[in-house]
Amino acid sequence: MKQYKDITSRENSIYKLVRALSQKKVRENNGLFLIEGTRLVEEANSGGIKIKYLITNETAENVPKINQDCQVLRLPNNLFKKVSDTVSSQGIIAVAEQIEISLADIILGANPLVVVLNGLQNPGNLGTIIRTSAAACATAVLLTEGTVDLYNPKVVRSTMGSLFQVPIVSGLDDNEAVKWLNYNSINIMVADLDSEEYYYSANLKDSFALVIGNENRGANDIWRKAAYKKIKIPILGSTESLNASVAAGIILYDAVRQRLG
Repeated sequence: MKQYKDITSRENSIYKLVRALSQKKVRENNGLFLIEGTRLVEEANSGGIKIKYLITNETAENVPKINQDCQVLRLPNNLFKKVSDTVSSQGIIAVAEQIEISLADIILGANPLVVVLNGLQNPGNLGTIIRTSAAACATAVLLTEGTVDLYNPKVVRSTMGSLFQVPIVSGLDDNEAVKWLNYNSINIMVADLDSEEYYYSANLKDSFALVIGNENRGANDIWRKAAYKKIKIPILGSTESLNASVAAGIILYDAVRQRLG
């Protein structure tokens, strides 16, 4: 790894870029995003993510070894706090290139399990569903327009490294995603509170796409009309609905149960 380059000025162009990457528009324009924390940076490095800058504060310990050519920068603690998104930072941030994956890149294999997120807004929900999808060995995760930015720092952090373990296609048009699923004979199942069928009575062994919609409105009409089935989770108490990431986890792991059985 190269020697540190110290940055002490707020006017430094790289420092300004790192600060600005908290904004979605800047991330999109530059094709970059932030990864904070030693473990996440190591996961990204081992997952083949291109790291452009590795940034540490002046008291950082356990600086990860990056097996690629990147510039290593060191910031004084007062400047590092301005770019950190965590309360108790480990003093490690990487600036990485965004992952470019299209539908054409997805390798389906036998009985694919695809997760579709339609208009999901909570960063924690998105990150947790990606993490659960990776744990359940989902084939891919599709994010349609209106879903929170994949590279939002809170999303990246809550994936706990799973962002680098499962193919994720973002910014998809709903109709484009439906067409691709239909072309590949992947049944569309929409999680819907108004359904008459419980998830555990559905056949989750065969290829299917689980659609999780907006936290308040559910999936939009395009997905409702395209659905092969609508399924729901029984709610016995007075609670109106389950958290989106909890609902996704329940259904995905029933698919795991059925497939293992």
